[in-house]
Amino acid sequence: MLKYLGTETQIYWTRSQLILIANVALLGFGLASIPVTRDVRADKLAVLTTGAVVGVVLCILWLKGLRSGKAWMEHWKSALRQWEQAAFANVNLFGSRPVDLPESASGAARYAAVLFLLIWSLIAGYFAGSLFSN
Repeated sequence: MLKYLGTETQIYWTRSQLILIANVALLGFGLASIPVTRDVRADKLAVLTTGAVVGVVLCILWLKGLRSGKAWMEHWKSALRQWEQAAFANVNLFGSRPVDLPESASGAARYAAVLFLLIWSLIAGYFAGSLFSN
């Protein structure tokens, strides 16, 4: 069962890192293309708005992936806690987390996804506003 938990954890972080890289790359292109003058072509603004909407969708999928991965990791942790209690009684190998550990890293991944979602939403609003004001 530890193997399954390890696999789920590896998939969780690999997926999160890939989406983070995709977001950073797409955001770099989006920020480099922000119009600074009012005389920007509407087709360019439409493409930039579409790119920002893709960024928003990517962040929503990222959050859903994080939630799904967390559920599977918790599933295997719960099974391991039950089996540990049955096999080792009061020995705490996996049963409970030490109290002095900081917040889990999965919380940091969730915060990063929410931060990118906020940035993409602001950029999409800016591009859409620029598109409709032209």
